[in-house]
Amino acid sequence: MSRYLREFTIIACLTCIGAAFSLFNGIAPLPWAEPELAPGEIQLADARALDVLWVDARSEAEFIADHIPEAVLLQEDNWETGIVELMGAWLINPRTIIVYCGSESCGTSQRIADRLRETLPDAEIYSLKGGWDAWVQ
Repeated sequence: MSRYLREFTIIACLTCIGAAFSLFNGIAPLPWAEPELAPGEIQLADARALDVLWVDARSEAEFIADHIPEAVLLQEDNWETGIVELMGAWLINPRTIIVYCGSESCGTSQRIADRLRETLPDAEIYSLKGGWDAWVQ
């Protein structure tokens, strides 16, 4: 009888330790679960499989410091200059357009992508989930 009581006590203690660990550390996301995408977003892994025209929605200083190769700078406050360059590149070789900004929380890429959808209704346009941060990781 004491053997069963000892085993029960060990199992109960280990269960309590596991429950306490989960309580303090929270529930980890499943490694195979994909993060949710907002409408019009694309993940970097999917974007890399496409022939893409990259649009950088960050500041000019950030663009000059570093950017995705062959990306076109397009900013909300300097729309006319950037859209001419983008249209020139897209009309020569129509392809998927992906807009990125500094991070997942910046929101600029989504606004520019929405504006581009109005300007180029025939183009396939996405914003990059995670932005520049996703690219440099």
